[in-house]
Amino acid sequence: MGFRLFFEKATLAGRMPQIIACGDRQSAFDKFRRAFESRKADEFVVLLVDSEDPIAQYAGPWEHLTRRDGWQRPQGATDEHVHLMVHCMESWFLADKDCLAAYFGDGFNRNALPGRLEIEEVRKNDVFAALKNATRQSRKGEYGKGQHSFAVLERIEPAKVLAASPNAAYLLEKLREKA
Repeated sequence: MGFRLFFEKATLAGRMPQIIACGDRQSAFDKFRRAFESRKADEFVVLLVDSEDPIAQYAGPWEHLTRRDGWQRPQGATDEHVHLMVHCMESWFLADKDCLAAYFGDGFNRNALPGRLEIEEVRKNDVFAALKNATRQSRKGEYGKGQHSFAVLERIEPAKVLAASPNAAYLLEKLREKA
């Protein structure tokens, strides 16, 4: 539901892609591969995963996923069929600190979050450490991926994410184009 609401607020309402939550990375890739191989001619299928690590300069998304995860690009798939969000989805949260403060409430420590606006450059471990430190004393308690992630994703402002993340802006552009 988190991605669906995020994409609806990002002007995809009425043209929503079908979103299939897949759990872990390998499950997501396996489901993508099956969907891609059995797609209809007019269907656009895209794999949306975190890069988990920095992407080597000049490496495309499939090259990154082959190096990192050992995934082989399905026959006929191009770089537009895979989208690497950021090191981790939670990087998007850093673009909307007001949302985090409102969601976590009293005791939330905004100063524990990175001040930089280049959210795609913040490493995964640093994102999680910052969220943990910022929420430790909050009303909702310390940030937990399964416990809070999709509730926060539903609430963040897409415009703030798109302004702070060129990769998110590219993803929305492709989804609008293909819708």
